[in-house]
Parts: sequence; structure tokens; C-alpha cells
Amino acid sequence: MKPALSANLKVADVITYYPSTKAVFIAHGLDILVSEDGMRALSPFLTVRTALRNRFIGETGFMKILEKSAEADDMLEAPGLQDVKRQGDLTLLALMPCGLKMPFSRAITSFLESLKREQNIEVKYAVEGNLNQELSYYSYVERIESVDELPDIIISADFNTFYGRRFYDKFVSGGQMCGYGNFLPNSYYTDAGIVEPNGEYSILGVNPLVMVANLDEVGDRSLPHCWKDLLDPMWKESVTLRGGNGFFCHAVLLPTYQRYGKEGLEQLGDNVLQGLHPAQMIKRIDSGAPGAIYVMPEFFAHRARRKDRIRIIWPEDGALASPVTLQVKSSKVEELRPILDYLTGKELGQVLVGARFPVPHGDITGEVQDKPLMWLGWDYLRRDDLLELNNEIDTIFMPQVKSEV
Repeated sequence: MKPALSANLKVADVITYYPSTKAVFIAHGLDILVSEDGMRALSPFLTVRTALRNRFIGETGFMKILEKSAEADDMLEAPGLQDVKRQGDLTLLALMPCGLKMPFSRAITSFLESLKREQNIEVKYAVEGNLNQELSYYSYVERIESVDELPDIIISADFNTFYGRRFYDKFVSGGQMCGYGNFLPNSYYTDAGIVEPNGEYSILGVNPLVMVANLDEVGDRSLPHCWKDLLDPMWKESVTLRGGNGFFCHAVLLPTYQRYGKEGLEQLGDNVLQGLHPAQMIKRIDSGAPGAIYVMPEFFAHRARRKDRIRIIWPEDGALASPVTLQVKSSKVEELRPILDYLTGKELGQVLVGARFPVPHGDITGEVQDKPLMWLGWDYLRRDDLLELNNEIDTIFMPQVKSEV
């Protein structure tokens, strides 16, 4: 939930929840606080009030300007599914990973408002956090019988029901749903094999999962360098994965099962200490709670305040690439081309990279754009029913961790 704007908020929280306010800080000579280095080293600890006192800036006037800027952010919030009566009426539904929901929401809202103003094209759309829909919306999709019941454009996160056999056979293999976009991918995408060769799915970007070592808890153990290292018995009851309440992230479990089989999955389960949301992981790291190795999205890792306490490890065999996938009704491609061009274009690509999500565009640079990625592979995704595979994984993995989590 977004906190109310006040001078008691940390500067980093203000920028995170109200991105347009960054310009206000810069205009008042506080650009060092909102720079990339400042957001890591100073802003997570410094309140707005303290920052203003240090620079002898009047709080009342500054906060009025900040509030006006924040109002612009509120106007760019996209509607959610609760505002939609019928899914098939939507032109665009985006189920975004946590770190992308806010920046994507503002970017797409701004673009669609311009589209309406300049070309008189009005679009019904909704943006939701993927985590909130993993159990509800995806189970609904499994019951859909007609493509007309689906939004025209669907953007989704992780390996979900849209990769399942039923959805593929019913809507993808026959050509009712397809991907979109034609650009030269960067070498890290091609090396990992992420670009789908048949035009059935478009990967807008990936949520890279990395390891974060809590150095206080690691002790004299050697830090892991690749994913196989997490299966070593020395990490027994030391690994934290995204999960909880009988659920664990399959973006981690699928590649473990693919590469190391049942035995590897069991060993990973034996090494799991707990399942948490990444935001909870960061809080535990900052508070010095138990847990040596955390697997989380790379953008979350940079939210840790005690940088001296952690080591962010981008594995040598690649960050696990959890996809942000676009599909569109084939019959709607021509009609929706302006929207599709924006969604797969460089402008939005820059937004994703700015949020620390690598994109396939070869002409976009960024801190996360030049590092190896690990992908399941399209042959593997089509060989078995992904949903059945996930159930199989759960029957192996969950008994290993139930007594521990």
C-alpha cells in the first residue's frame, strides 16, 4: 500500500512511490539524493525533513510543490481488474511483477492518454500485480472456452497458465493468439535462447532472479557461484525462496528440476529455511534475522539498506529468467498496431531496463543488459504440460520443506 506523502518519509520511499517527485528534488539542488548512488547509500536512511534541514530549504513550500507533483503520479495510476466487468471487453490486461507494476502503469497510462488525445483511440485496460492473481485469475483462464472471453492483448509474468498445454492447444497452436515485435535482440537473449522462434509468444523482458548472501549468516562457508551450488548440503536450512502458505516460486523450481532432476529438487528442498515475499526477505536481511542465502528478483536486492551486510550474486550460469510475456489476438493485430508497437518498442524497453528488468532490444544499454541469463528453453516448455509439470514438482519439493517452513 502506498504511504501518505509526508516529510517523515525516507527520500527513497518518496521516489519509489511517487516517481515524478524526483524532478522536485533535482530542482532544489538535492540531485545527489536521487541519483543512482544516492538512492543506494543515502536516501533509504534520510527523511525528507532531515534532507531539507541540511540544505536550509523551507519545508512548507517544498512539501506543497512535492504534493502537486505527487498528484500527477496519482493521475497516472492505471485501473485494476476490480474496475472491469467483463474480461473480453478489455483491450489490454497486464499482470505485472512487483517491480514493474508501478512504472509500467504510469508509462502505459501516459501513452494511452496521448493516443486518445492525438488519434482519438480509446482503450479499456487494466494493470494488476501478478502475485495477486496467481491463484485467482489464472484459474479463471483455465475455464475459458472462447478467445472472445480474453482481453485483446495480454501481458503476464512468470511461467503461468498461458504456457500451459490447454491454453497452448486451444488458443496458440491454431493461431488465435500470437506474439508481436520485430527487433534485433541482444546477445544475452540469443545466447540464452529466450527469443521465441515461431512468433507465438513475445518476451518483453525478464525478471532476473539472483542470489543475495547475508554475509553475517554465511560465516566461513564459500559463497555460491552458480545455481548448482545451492544444492550443497552445507546450505541445509539456509536458503530462502519466494513463497509461503504452501506455495513456492516455480521460476526457481522448474530449472532446478530440469537440470538436476528429482534428487536436485529434493536437495534444494532440504536446504530451504523458509518461503517469503522478496520485500519480507529484505526486511529480514536488514534486521539481521537468520537466513544465509536468499533467491529474489535482482531489483529487490538493491533495496537492502545494509549493503555492507550482503553480497548480490549474479550467478555465472545466468540469472534465472522469469518472463514478462505478451500475446495478442491475431485478428486484432492490425487494429492494435500502434499499441503493440509501443509495448514492444524502445521507449517502454527503457522503462523496463530502468526498473532493472533486462529487455531483448540490442540497441538499449543498462546495468542489467550485459549479464548472462538462464532460460528453460522453448522445446522444454512445449514438450510437457507446464501446469502438470508444476504439480509434479510440488509433490517432490513440498514434502521436503513442510516441516521446515
